[in-house]
Amino acid sequence: MAVRAINSCVILRPPVARFPFRSNTKLGFLKPPNYVTSLSYSIQTLFYTLIDDLLTFPSPSRTRPSNKLEVTGKTGLLEDRVGKPALQKGFLLEFKKDSEKVLLAVVQKPDGKKNWIVSDQNGTTMSIKPQQITYIVQGAENFDYADIAEFVHKAQNNLDPTLLEFAWLELLEKNESVTVKELAEMVFGSSEPLECYCAHLLLSKDDVYFTVLETRYHSPVYGPRSAAQITVSDRTLSQITVKLERKEDIILVGQ
Repeated sequence: MAVRAINSCVILRPPVARFPFRSNTKLGFLKPPNYVTSLSYSIQTLFYTLIDDLLTFPSPSRTRPSNKLEVTGKTGLLEDRVGKPALQKGFLLEFKKDSEKVLLAVVQKPDGKKNWIVSDQNGTTMSIKPQQITYIVQGAENFDYADIAEFVHKAQNNLDPTLLEFAWLELLEKNESVTVKELAEMVFGSSEPLECYCAHLLLSKDDVYFTVLETRYHSPVYGPRSAAQITVSDRTLSQITVKLERKEDIILVGQ
């Protein structure tokens, strides 16, 4: 007599021959073939067959589907896509002054081995650490801090959160990641400093369509969220707009 255990229960089964069964996909269980004539024998055999299947059936946690989207990158090294800017005098960057405030500033000179002296839109100089830098505006070299306010104003007038939806649909279909510069080229048709900064503002405050995959040299790489993770609606778009307006106020306030 064979003994099988399920969890803490022990089942004693007599030495009954096991018949071959075929699956019934409509009902979801196994049924004996037509040539089985003994009803009690078939039921008994079916019972032990189901027990065996339960013991060997894979755990649901192993086969549970996931909403996570595996995003692939475009061809080429990631370093080539995001670039590796070497900070120097005249570069325009965005940094966190504190937990609530982000500012644009122009690099003036190094401060020790790692820190930098920068000037904000009011001409106020301060020393910042590399960890405070949130974005280096690509292509914005030899920038004058007196032009920061106008630059921010133009960027805010050029923002349209609905552009993210179109970019998301295209990247989701291609299953590709995107950098700030690449998004600027997609939605604005240009990767000039102003368009790159607009793309950065859209992506940095978006929590609907994209998520940060990794960051290299202060340049994040974003991936589209799966369709199951988001619900496109006017409400979510208005939330993005509000966040962008708040960021504009923070930058223009300065100190």
